Amino acid sequence: MNFFLSKSFQTLFFAFVILFTTRVFAESTASIEWKKNLKTLPLSPRATYWEDRNKTETLSSILEKAKTGKDAKSADGKSLGFGYSSSAYWLHWSFQVAEGDEEELWLELVSLIDSIDLHFFYNGKEILSKHTGRILPFSSRLIEHRNFLFQLPFTKPGHYDLVMRFESQGSVLLPLTLWEKETYLEEEEAKTILFGAYFGVMGVVFFYNLFLFFSIKDRSYLYYIFYILFLTLIQSGIWGFTHAYVFPDLPAWADQTFPVSIGLSCTFSLLFARKFVEAKSKMPKLNIYLTILACLSALVILPSFFGYYRLAVTLTLFFAVLNSLTLFGVSSYAWAKGYTQARFFLLGSSVVLVGAIVVGLRNFGILPYHFLTNYSLQIGSVLEAIFLSLSLADRINIVQREKVEIQTRSLEEQKSLAEAFSRFFPSQIIPLLNKSDVRDVSLGDAVDGEVAVLFLDIRGFTSISEKLNPRLTFDFLNAFMRFTAPSIERKSGYIDKYIGDSIMAFFPNSSENALAAAKDMMLGLEEFNRKREETKETPVKIGIGIHYGKVLIGTIGQESRMDGTLIGDTVNTASRLEGKTKELGTTVLLSETAYNKLSSESKASLKSLGELELRGRKEKIAVYGLS
Repeated sequence: MNFFLSKSFQTLFFAFVILFTTRVFAESTASIEWKKNLKTLPLSPRATYWEDRNKTETLSSILEKAKTGKDAKSADGKSLGFGYSSSAYWLHWSFQVAEGDEEELWLELVSLIDSIDLHFFYNGKEILSKHTGRILPFSSRLIEHRNFLFQLPFTKPGHYDLVMRFESQGSVLLPLTLWEKETYLEEEEAKTILFGAYFGVMGVVFFYNLFLFFSIKDRSYLYYIFYILFLTLIQSGIWGFTHAYVFPDLPAWADQTFPVSIGLSCTFSLLFARKFVEAKSKMPKLNIYLTILACLSALVILPSFFGYYRLAVTLTLFFAVLNSLTLFGVSSYAWAKGYTQARFFLLGSSVVLVGAIVVGLRNFGILPYHFLTNYSLQIGSVLEAIFLSLSLADRINIVQREKVEIQTRSLEEQKSLAEAFSRFFPSQIIPLLNKSDVRDVSLGDAVDGEVAVLFLDIRGFTSISEKLNPRLTFDFLNAFMRFTAPSIERKSGYIDKYIGDSIMAFFPNSSENALAAAKDMMLGLEEFNRKREETKETPVKIGIGIHYGKVLIGTIGQESRMDGTLIGDTVNTASRLEGKTKELGTTVLLSETAYNKLSSESKASLKSLGELELRGRKEKIAVYGLS
């Protein structure tokens, strides 16, 4: 009896040991019961993990530790993130699938890890093993997707175990999620739309500012274009697009893109800020600081080219945070100093500062991996791109307004100078010389032309001036000119010069206008004499000579002082005709040549006075008078 009991006890004991050893691995941690209605399940918070500092652990040693729970740590409901760690990490999960809940599930890792090993067991037997990672070509992945996806066949009721090993020079973030295939595809479709919108917005901002750069050639836009480009590449690297679509067969190049993009985005954002706030001219010390920081941001990417990827990423992220703080400080200072366009710059730098700090703290394992820490930089970068574009547009508006104001003031000054200049130089000669500006006129410029030349002179001016002192003589002449000289401009003529008590004027291609001006001067003279009669002064008489012919219109003098004038026999003849008006008892005297250019109506107002012999001319000329 005792023997029988002893044998029975031994049998039960060995049966228990066998049962325990086949299931202790599965029950060393609490099993996850998968139900079809779960749809999706975050795995990181449910993991048991081991840190392999010396990278000496093997799958066998981890399986042994899983049986006993030795050195095991629990995630305790938190998402796993180990920051920039040189250790390898082993993770373990147990699953229980009941009959009716069998299905193929997808495991997703939304993180770029250098080396990933996956081992999947069913009832203690390994049924799937896969090695992949960021350092391998894209084609090595179980499912070709920007994230790491693994098909896990939970296709039979029973017990399953999942063991994974992770090692990376980058940040060891392990946001692992188990998905029902249909649910994942629906979720991925929504994410694709969001990413499409993000890259679409960044693309629009890029090409919009590229167009502005080519339009106005402002280097601010060039720096901003490169900043947007590298900022977009950062996001592309974070979310796996660079490895999947840019360099699918060159994982080393795809890896390099990340620290290079961070460093160069910092460099160009600082150069943009330096140019935007005009630091070189307005804030010299700040200009030096921004220049040095921009150079250092570019230099810290160098370790990545020599195999020190983790060092390069750590340094570039440090400078990214420092850069964000700097941009925030620069924009705040500029706005405080009254630089109004800095208000959008401040908003943009603020949102990206928050995003950069959140991502930096997440990557170092200080903040957990969830929606806000996941998408903070993406949201911040879009908002910053929009705000900085608004800032640049605002700057354009301000620059345009300043430009218009400067142009308006310049035009007013030019107009004022032209008006002042025309008082001393017959500006009407400038277009006749085929010049657009007085600055284009050179000494000796001359053109041929046909004009009617008019000479006016005050008769008996010598006797008048003898009774006046010099000041009164000037006053007399200026008063006389105010009543007579405007007639020339009213009749489309140009005053060539004032010669003491005389006026020389010309009328291009028109004797008609010259005669009309002479008649208008006579009316002005009558008004002038009425004013003199009121002060008991003697009336003034004038003589006007008009001749039509060819002249040379040009400039004479010297380089430092030149004058525009008319030269030719036509000028001399008009002057001689004016001198004969008193002798012939007429106020206005025209040559036959000028007379022949008149209309019939104007000719009827004149009287033939025969022929005259003028000094300096061999032949007599016929003349006509108007009293």
